[in-house]
Amino acid sequence: MAHHMALGLLFLGGGRYTLSTLNSAIAALLCALYPHFPAHSTDNRYHLQALRHLAVLAAEPRLLVPVDVDNLKPCYALLEVTYKETRWYNETTIELMAPTLLPELHLLKRVKVKGPRYWELSVDLSKDTEHLKSILSRDGVLYVKLRAGQLPYKDDPQGWKSLLASTINQRKSGVRAFKPEAITTFTSEPALVSFAKFFCKTSEDGNYGADSLLLFSSMLYECVTQECPEMLPTYIAIEQAVRAVSRGDLLQTFPLWQMRLVVELWNSRVMLNPAKRHDALLTSEFLPVMKNMVDVALDSWLKGNGSVLRSYLGGGALPQSSLSAMLACFLVYRSIPCLRNTRTHLEGCRTVGELLSRSSQLGVPLRDLLRLAPVLLGS
Repeated sequence: MAHHMALGLLFLGGGRYTLSTLNSAIAALLCALYPHFPAHSTDNRYHLQALRHLAVLAAEPRLLVPVDVDNLKPCYALLEVTYKETRWYNETTIELMAPTLLPELHLLKRVKVKGPRYWELSVDLSKDTEHLKSILSRDGVLYVKLRAGQLPYKDDPQGWKSLLASTINQRKSGVRAFKPEAITTFTSEPALVSFAKFFCKTSEDGNYGADSLLLFSSMLYECVTQECPEMLPTYIAIEQAVRAVSRGDLLQTFPLWQMRLVVELWNSRVMLNPAKRHDALLTSEFLPVMKNMVDVALDSWLKGNGSVLRSYLGGGALPQSSLSAMLACFLVYRSIPCLRNTRTHLEGCRTVGELLSRSSQLGVPLRDLLRLAPVLLGS
């Protein structure tokens, strides 16, 4: 009987169950594991043998099995398990490779699917444990999603065979080493495949230069690695607006104002709160690069057309149509309000302090006002 009970405790529920340490579970185990074993099956002199079955009251399911949501096959996944802080130890985080038996749930704060291979999935046990309990009670199946370009741990234990790893070496970044012709191995999205075919490869007519091809490849790289193909039109719209500003032929201010809103949103969510970086749709350096290109283009225009801005601030006549369009783009992007109906005029300032005091009521951001300072103070 001792051997049979030992085997039963070792393979509880086919390996899905383990023993709890609650007071009720300990009491049940004391009754079940009474050390005086019978001489035969009907020997109840010292202990009622039916009480041996009370061990099932101490068993609870804690096996967590990741299952790939695409092929519905069990897989390995790296888990980050965080213990709650107690008076005996501080909050502690450990890493486990699932499938694995989780520690007791009342001791845990968070269970998180971690790593670059699968999309992150977090279960906050400090708020509610019922969700994870329901998962464990249903065979412990936790569905996970494999990232684009990654292989499961079974096929690539060290991560050396993944497509993202093979495109990166010591001299080139992932964007520069990314090969658009390998797009079909990352995704089957028709829009991304067509974009790679027509915009990311050198052609005989040479419509696009090396810089443009690199920029288009970076857009494609971002969309396939983050699995957000719906963002490709946004990338293209931003690139077209920036290119038009650089050429000086942007005829309307709406695209530039939209980009200004995107930049402000990105700064507020990513720059000021880095913890939310993974929640942003634009997570690469693409947007800061585009912002820098717009700043360079507008600063270059202001350097050569400072008189146009001074004339506008002084209430003079507007210039010809092409300069008027660029002036409107400059005013919108730099958040400069209409000054013709206000009593506050920035023209005639001699010092930066005077410029700041006069502009305090206009709501112009300080970084934009400093770009105007050389023109306004030199007038």
